[in-house]
Amino acid sequence: MKKIPFLFLLIPLFLCVSCFDEWSDAAPDPMTWDEAVKYCEELENKGYDDWYLPTIDELRSRITNCPATEPGGSCPVSRVNQHLTWDDLKEEFGCGGCDDGENHSPDGKDSGWYWSSSTRSKHAIVAFRVNFDTGAVGNYNKDHKFNVRCFRDNSHDLDWGWDDNDDE
Repeated sequence: MKKIPFLFLLIPLFLCVSCFDEWSDAAPDPMTWDEAVKYCEELENKGYDDWYLPTIDELRSRITNCPATEPGGSCPVSRVNQHLTWDDLKEEFGCGGCDDGENHSPDGKDSGWYWSSSTRSKHAIVAFRVNFDTGAVGNYNKDHKFNVRCFRDNSHDLDWGWDDNDDE
């Protein structure tokens, strides 16, 4: 009888981790920012009900093939880094993307502007958004209608069965 190498036993674990959904399906219709927040809070999708409107950093994590606006790129707009003020922006409304005619979402299906939950400092009627057609990051008045995709923190889905605080 052949022994199965240990690494092959880990493959199902890695495949399983990728099964945990962080992103909801796109909302069927564009909506205002307030509607988007409520929509995500009330959403039941893919067997989960703990969705929320993503921060600008979470939403930027969906940008692909546009280095300037991908996380860690030159675009300073970031909730984590506290760069949500007018003065931090290189352009009047945000950071230009990669106007190369390519879609900049992971699966190529997100098109147009998508809301984030991050509002501009000192100007609460404005929130940040991402355009997946260009990879641009910008901000706009919350009363306009844009696309929505909700986010969930799936880190709590992995329960390994032990308590990190155990002193055994």
